[in-house]
Amino acid sequence: MAGGEQTGVALHAEEAWRAAIEHAASCPACRTPGAVCATGERLLSVYEEAARLARAEEGT
Repeated sequence: MAGGEQTGVALHAEEAWRAAIEHAASCPACRTPGAVCATGERLLSVYEEAARLARAEEGT
């Protein structure tokens, strides 16, 4: 894509990343090494899948 254009898939990945980061910034469990946060894990998983799809779309 030229000029910084983003597809819907790329925008979804960006939004998923932002949601994961915003959650982690305000979640005590996410900021504690070794702690587990189900919400943080879910948000990170959603981001990883969206990023994978965005990379696959770039290759087409």
